[in-house]
Amino acid sequence: GKTIRLPRPYKFFAEEREVIEDAYPGDIIGLPNKRDFQIGDTISAGRPFNFQAIPRFAPEHFARLVNLDISKQKQFLKGLQQLETEGAMQVLHETDAQRREPIVAVVGVLQFEVMQARLESEYNVQTRLNNLPHNLCRIIEGPQEMIDALPWQYSMIRTTDHYGNLVALMNSVHDLNYYVDKYPQLTFREIR
Repeated sequence: GKTIRLPRPYKFFAEEREVIEDAYPGDIIGLPNKRDFQIGDTISAGRPFNFQAIPRFAPEHFARLVNLDISKQKQFLKGLQQLETEGAMQVLHETDAQRREPIVAVVGVLQFEVMQARLESEYNVQTRLNNLPHNLCRIIEGPQEMIDALPWQYSMIRTTDHYGNLVALMNSVHDLNYYVDKYPQLTFREIR
């Protein structure tokens, strides 16, 4: 429902690219725009419509990602943002931590290796992973006083995601079931 100006659309073929005026079904085009587009977005010139969302799975592996060269912090953050936009992983930030190293959430451990390799090859950034023992996360919603009453310092880590949601990292399904029973005023939604 938003009108967007497309300043320089490109047509791609192999390694060639050219600025175009018109595109047709089957053309592969690139629309440079850092703010308005994300993977899965639909663009139309006529009546608005949406395709079914690309499925995403809840992460099961979590690790703090440490930038080993602080002078490359800008490249590090740019690389993380790009990888998250592509859907390679999700980036969470611990709200109660003194240091703000991002927590990376992935479905499979191979994604950690791919992420580190891409940060090194594409952004020239060396990183180290510190794996966390948590294996599930939930977006928590409800009264703030109940959220604050959760045992954050023990088995849960309080984080926020890209959209500002409060996300709790937990150690087990047993812990999740315990918190669901003990805090019925709160909603524990899967992160997708």
